Amino acid sequence: MKRSRWVYRYLGALSRGFLIMVLLLTWDIRMTKTGWYIPVTIFTTWIFLSWLVCYPGLRQRYRSLYSRNGERFETYKHRALAMHHQDISDNHVKHRWTTNGVVANPWEYTTGTTQSTDGILNPVLVFCEHLWATFLLILFGPLLVGYLAVIKLVRWGWRRLAKR
Repeated sequence: MKRSRWVYRYLGALSRGFLIMVLLLTWDIRMTKTGWYIPVTIFTTWIFLSWLVCYPGLRQRYRSLYSRNGERFETYKHRALAMHHQDISDNHVKHRWTTNGVVANPWEYTTGTTQSTDGILNPVLVFCEHLWATFLLILFGPLLVGYLAVIKLVRWGWRRLAKR
């Protein structure tokens, strides 16, 4: 892979984790007479180095956490309406299923009891899931990288022992 492409991907991954990193770093922000400052502690160093070193690689490794094709959020109203329509179509026996034979309630989708907010809430749910995954990867990134390195080292050792 070209170096420029690698740098582009690295910077792109850093930019995606920037919001949660700023939230974590401003957790302990303090105001003095001269202005605001973030004290450099073990926690802030941990978060900053985790974001710089571990997060881009972990985001690439666990890209399934950031899939947009996750579980779809569905409200109880939408689910009840879908079950009602399925029940009507299952018990329709008197004549062929055509638009002429269908009796529909013209107010079904305009009353407050049948309208749902599924389409509005799905992007919010996806954003919150991605934010939570980023938070966990930045907070526990070095531990996860260490765990993966130990697992890789143990597997390498077992292969070396098995060859003897």
